[in-house]
Amino acid sequence: MKSIFSGNFEDVKPLSTRMRPTNFSDFQGQEKLLGKNGVLRKIIEGKNMSNMILYGPSGCGKSSLGEIISRELDYNFETLNATIASLSDLRNIVEKAKTSVELYGKKTILFLDEIHRFNKNQQDALLSYTESGIIILVGATTENPYHNLNNALISRCLIFEFKALTRENIKSIVLKGEEYLNITLPKEVREVVLDIAQGDSRVALNYLELYKNSCQEYSENEIIDLFRERKASYHKAEDKYNLISAMIKSIRGSDPDAAVYWLGRLLSGGEDPRYVARRIVIHASEDIGMANPEAMLIANSAMNASEKIGMPEVRIILAQAVIYLAISSKSNSSYMAINNAMADIENGDMEEVPTHLKDNGRGYKYPHEYKNNFVDQKYRSKEKQYYIPGNNRNEKLIEEKLQKLWKL
Repeated sequence: MKSIFSGNFEDVKPLSTRMRPTNFSDFQGQEKLLGKNGVLRKIIEGKNMSNMILYGPSGCGKSSLGEIISRELDYNFETLNATIASLSDLRNIVEKAKTSVELYGKKTILFLDEIHRFNKNQQDALLSYTESGIIILVGATTENPYHNLNNALISRCLIFEFKALTRENIKSIVLKGEEYLNITLPKEVREVVLDIAQGDSRVALNYLELYKNSCQEYSENEIIDLFRERKASYHKAEDKYNLISAMIKSIRGSDPDAAVYWLGRLLSGGEDPRYVARRIVIHASEDIGMANPEAMLIANSAMNASEKIGMPEVRIILAQAVIYLAISSKSNSSYMAINNAMADIENGDMEEVPTHLKDNGRGYKYPHEYKNNFVDQKYRSKEKQYYIPGNNRNEKLIEEKLQKLWKL
């Protein structure tokens, strides 16, 4: 029997939760993935679900897609949030999933929000359950999974990147929200809400709900001033992937002022300094590399500091690293070398290890027994140059050394 209070739980939910789309026709954005010919939509409608990770900025529709999946497919549907879930919670879902398969032949989908918050042990447990087919994982995260999830887990999942919603997407959602709440935002107020949202539907609907609950008695100008004052709190709604891209490209382009500005935008928006530090380490190798190997030491020091020192002090350390990398000599020779080597391997170049290089292989010449700790011997049966020294002072010295040793 339905309780007279059962509607209360629905009423206390935020507007953004109450208005989640329940079918594809109501979904806004992600046309390439979820439009009529979108690959992800075809997977779902074809009931060919696989383990998958959805990643992208907040408020772009990841959780909404979970809601649609739960309605579209005749599977059991379980949800967890990794910020509060434990291994015990996961095991309980797995036990229910096993029973469902054994008794009813019905599969279970686990929608795991904020999956990047699971630690290594939790991710390893998740891996074993997805491998066995007991559950089908749909993970959602605002973080790049290639930087925040175990490689073993990633290799068993399809990865789909969601983009921030466009201004038109947000406008459509706001207009539906006005209809849902039976109100009409003044035109100028609506434009301010769209400015603040920056591609995040949740932010837009939060402001719409704020207007409904608290602001209708104010004048239009008062509302606009109030909303604009609160806008600084929502820098996080900006597309952090664009901001981090701008910072890295400024470093690569040797512009320390621009690099520090984009770093400031990330930190003032509430971005985790540890995430920024990890990206700095990556690009110390990718964009500077052998031109200045000390850049990696500076970047690693900044990353270690980000684990021990929080905001606001860590901003100084990250700024020093960013400036150092921006003014440093540049080379992508290491990046290109490994990319080209792996491309050959993926294309079938699976060369056998030469006999003298195998463990306990005969005929190996120990370089330290020779002059200058070098002896001319083959380390591959084929000859192909992957590492091509860059045009900078440090790598010119490296090139001279290699030419002298190998008589290139």
